[in-house]
Amino acid sequence: MKEKTDRRVKYTKALLKEALVELLKERHISKISVTALCEAADVNRSTFYAHYTDQFDLLRQVEGEVIANLKSFLEQYVDDRMPITEQNLKGILEYAKSNADLFMVLLGENCDHAFHYDLMELVKLIPFQYNAKESQKEYLLTFAITGCISVLYKWLVEGRKETPEEMANLVLKVIYNGLLSF
Repeated sequence: MKEKTDRRVKYTKALLKEALVELLKERHISKISVTALCEAADVNRSTFYAHYTDQFDLLRQVEGEVIANLKSFLEQYVDDRMPITEQNLKGILEYAKSNADLFMVLLGENCDHAFHYDLMELVKLIPFQYNAKESQKEYLLTFAITGCISVLYKWLVEGRKETPEEMANLVLKVIYNGLLSF
């Protein structure tokens, strides 16, 4: 019996997540009501409140799920001695591509910037190998991460014409060799 309940809860949460993504395509999170979410997901308000306190809580939990998935992936393939490889980055890009609508709204203007910040903090766990003064490393890392996030968003919005492998190659080439390498 418990298994059936778990399946229904997962299904309900998936419906609400889907509704949130669809509504975020049209308007800012602050302009989305719980009523609108419930109508779009075809669930009762009481069902919504059994899982979330408000639309912001739903958004935070969705963001947290994505960050946890990315962190799990990174922990599996990246250690503190080895920088990220093209193959590792390709896997992350494939995950983003398979969840393109979700990533586009989380990185878009209709959400707050909490996901950007969480993503930047997560990427800081990746050991980038470069020689720089200690006082410059944080600036360089911020520059690289912000650039990567912007490239990811542009790639997703423009229809993912390049393969994840091509994008991974491009990003790593810029990070490790700079713009003048082109």
